[in-house]
Amino acid sequence: MRFFEYIAVSLTAITGGMALEEIAFKNAPKWEPTYTLKSDEVIVGFGNNSYVAKADEYLAILKDAGVTIGTPKLDSSWVSTSPSNVNTRRGTKRGLDKRCSETEYIITDKTETFIDWDVQMSPVLCAAAGDMDITVTDGYSIANGVTTSVGIDQTLIEDILKVSFRVDYTETWTTTASTLTKGTVKDGNCGVMITKPITTRRSGRFFRGCIGSATQVGTWYADSHGNGSYNGVDWIQGAISMCTKQQDNPPLTRCTGQGDFA
Repeated sequence: MRFFEYIAVSLTAITGGMALEEIAFKNAPKWEPTYTLKSDEVIVGFGNNSYVAKADEYLAILKDAGVTIGTPKLDSSWVSTSPSNVNTRRGTKRGLDKRCSETEYIITDKTETFIDWDVQMSPVLCAAAGDMDITVTDGYSIANGVTTSVGIDQTLIEDILKVSFRVDYTETWTTTASTLTKGTVKDGNCGVMITKPITTRRSGRFFRGCIGSATQVGTWYADSHGNGSYNGVDWIQGAISMCTKQQDNPPLTRCTGQGDFA
């Protein structure tokens, strides 16, 4: 039977997602389903109220709250998977070694909150004969997730983190079109409805053995999203927006992040 222990190091106060304050958007117009989003605007949701804000103003609010714009690079030391003894002590009793040889625990070294890569919410549309409207479509999804180095049980890390932070790292959100959300793609452009997701990333190390003389088995990082709501429609925390570029045909590359939209 395994014994699990959680040890936290250098954590920030943000857990599971950043809490945006609705009061920050008190002067912004409320979003209604009849509203057509412009390419420089975002929709920010707070339960039964959603607001339309300029994208640069929204990002400025996040920066003031300590949120990084763009995905941070992983620490190069994270990719090291060579086992190493940590703080080994001489004179350890064999009985103690036997009792705690199967102890497994994690240390969280860093917690970061940032605007992640664009999340697709509609097909790519190219307007070749005048402006065209595009809407959020059913079936696009985003999930929390855990990544580990070789030799670590991913499910084990998910379980420890769930207990420690009350975050379900298996949770998935899927788009619905129950509330019409639309934007306009200008003539001569290709565009797509997206979310600018707020992501919290925790990263750290996994140990096995007696505390004080344990062996580092590997490393891990875990990305999670807070729950958001846009006029009663559940989705991730962040802002609904558009990614548009002047071009005639797909593929359309992300405005934030790498790769093409499907």
